[in-house]
Amino acid sequence: MSAEELSKALMSTDLQRKNMAYKALFQNPMVRATVQDWIAYYQPRGVDADEIIQEAMILLDETLLNGGFRAESKVTTFLLGICKNLIRSGARKVSRVVFKSEISDAEMNNPDAMANHIELIEQETLEAKRDELIQQALHTLTDKCQEALQAYYFENKTMAQVAEDRGLANAEQAKKAVHRCREKLRETLVANPDLQNILNQMQ
Repeated sequence: MSAEELSKALMSTDLQRKNMAYKALFQNPMVRATVQDWIAYYQPRGVDADEIIQEAMILLDETLLNGGFRAESKVTTFLLGICKNLIRSGARKVSRVVFKSEISDAEMNNPDAMANHIELIEQETLEAKRDELIQQALHTLTDKCQEALQAYYFENKTMAQVAEDRGLANAEQAKKAVHRCREKLRETLVANPDLQNILNQMQ
């Protein structure tokens, strides 16, 4: 199977054709030998070639589905670029593969160069950034709103307790106050492009 045929098969809607292409990738002796050489060099703990290649293929498939694959490069080169980054990172849980810089035509079929031009976004990193942006949005609200949301969502207080803390007449008033504050927070979060980008990556 040529490089062009392999790329087309992997992006095909024909599941049998796609599975055959992934099987060919997994059994490719050059891919396996290169991954084994990198494992021997970087010596990550508790991983083997099969595990790395399988994880890389999952990330490759997600990248293809999201339209992030650079079709002008060989799919084997792209797969190996992912493999090398997985090995260098110790095979931590990864959510997305992105290009962090432009890659030249001369580097397009060089796995080492490809590895240096892509970045593996870890799930934990995305979650931490998401939480940071939510906290920033929360701090744009009034102190009373922050206190109400903190009490209800993070301290698990009842609406009656929220009403008592805020000096409101009853739980119904507290419920309305929490709802207003939640809507203000939601509007702030929806309007934040950085947060929306992270949430899209986490899907």
